[in-house]
Amino acid sequence: MALGVAATLLPGCARKPEPLWDAVEIPTDAMFTGIWFADSLNGWITGGGIDVDGGIVGRTRDGGRTWRFQSEAYPGGGDRFALHAVQFHDTLYGCGVGSFGRILLTQDGGASWRPTPAGPDGGGLVDVQFLDRWNGWAAGPVRIVRTEDGGETWTTVLRNASENGYLTSNAIHFFDSHRGWLAGHSGRLMRTEDGGRHWTQAEIPALGGEHPTFWDLTFTDESNGWAVGDRGLILRTRDGGTSWARQENGVPIVRVIPKGEPPRPREVVPELETEPDRLTVSAIHFADSLHGCAVGYYADVAESVVLRTDDGGESWRVERVQPGEILRSVFMLDPDHAWAAGDRARTRPQVVLCYPATR
Repeated sequence: MALGVAATLLPGCARKPEPLWDAVEIPTDAMFTGIWFADSLNGWITGGGIDVDGGIVGRTRDGGRTWRFQSEAYPGGGDRFALHAVQFHDTLYGCGVGSFGRILLTQDGGASWRPTPAGPDGGGLVDVQFLDRWNGWAAGPVRIVRTEDGGETWTTVLRNASENGYLTSNAIHFFDSHRGWLAGHSGRLMRTEDGGRHWTQAEIPALGGEHPTFWDLTFTDESNGWAVGDRGLILRTRDGGTSWARQENGVPIVRVIPKGEPPRPREVVPELETEPDRLTVSAIHFADSLHGCAVGYYADVAESVVLRTDDGGESWRVERVQPGEILRSVFMLDPDHAWAAGDRARTRPQVVLCYPATR
């Protein structure tokens, strides 16, 4: 069986393997870091780009087979604004966070967005999570903010400063109004018991003196969670974060060179030679405690992989190799529906990946 395909053999004849994922071409050249699906048909991807004013939102009503895009989610934001993350409560009500600390709300499924009247200023926000329609948090390199009125107003619960070790966040997850987790730079995987005002570092497996960046984390319940980052790093907890263990079985930390591709050329001057990039695991999402997907990329060759597990991460398998794309977001609705997006890194058209394939 080849990577990224499922083979079906009939008596007396061999059929061409069918792809597990569709690569749906989209007419954009933006970076998509936000993704959310309300159900198997209705979904959104959000991001921005150099030639995109005010950020960009992609909307599908058929499970990702077709997309419609609109720019200027934040009018006047210019090409420096991007909508980094998004969460919808249903097919109409959603919240997105982005550059300059801007927070946008929609009540019509993303057709129009409005900035919160008193949204926090300062550094950008890269992740958002709501427990319900009213209570949510947003986080970024400079601050963590909280709302208790559905996103209409926000208060700063933590600002990056020397006294907290210049705490930054790439991803957050809260269980209730007090307990939550944060993943960030310099090996930071931290928990809070007071709604985000104070954080303590979790004990994680020895990483050989390295302090990798954690790019994402996800929990399916109060016990089961995963965090991912540089150099193929996937950590799993079964006890709510009291202990974490590495998951490497089936993770292609070092890129597998396809048959027929020439090996990496050697430097003429040996001391200038560098190792190939290791896999950066950029996003992870689980539908339940067993079924999950992760995406990552090898930056030096601009190639991404989609990983899947059906045993809670005890073993992973590569279900898709996507050249020319840097995948940065993934969403798994249930074991039968998943999507991934990112940004184009080569001359190939940009794509959104959809599971299962239907073509």
